[in-house]
Amino acid sequence: AGALVQVYTDGTVLVTHGGVEMGQGLHTKVSQVAASAFNIPVSCVFISETSTDKVPNSSPTAASASSDMYGAAVLDACEQIKSRMKTIASDNKHASFAE
Repeated sequence: AGALVQVYTDGTVLVTHGGVEMGQGLHTKVSQVAASAFNIPVSCVFISETSTDKVPNSSPTAASASSDMYGAAVLDACEQIKSRMKTIASDNKHASFAE
């Protein structure tokens, strides 16, 4: 499973993952993972449709296993971004995520 997470200067986040939404709530679940990771409202997280030009070689979408696989991929991507942003965040301890 793979995920691409992009953070924009207005504080919104775009998540692209390799799973296919088939009514099982996958997009909702990965949105919640990203929102929780960045401590932002779910309304600030947007989901891009699955596309192999963004996230190649995705795993099969299969029942609740997809939530685990793609949720973990999104969390990993968010954690990588947060670690890169630590120096900026440490200089602005009281700033919101968007700031």
